[in-house]
Amino acid sequence: MNKIAVTAAVWLALSITPALACDQQEAVDLMVKLSTALGEKAAAAKTEEDSQRVVAANGRMNEGGEALAAGNPDKACEIYRAVAKDEGIPLE
Repeated sequence: MNKIAVTAAVWLALSITPALACDQQEAVDLMVKLSTALGEKAAAAKTEEDSQRVVAANGRMNEGGEALAAGNPDKACEIYRAVAKDEGIPLE
């Protein structure tokens, strides 16, 4: 029974991994979408705190850009998705 459970767990992990993978084009699409949304948030900022939050998010976006430039779109997408989640920006 344990062998079946382990096999099922490995199969599940392998089947999920490609869905989480991100290619160059997806990373660029996420970057553009988030950059646009953050620009809108910056324009709508009413307080210094709001502005600083956007600046911090843009700093993290730069880290994603560095990962993308280094040929690591998976890392870039991971960063972009985290920024979107933290900032409440839908990716759909």
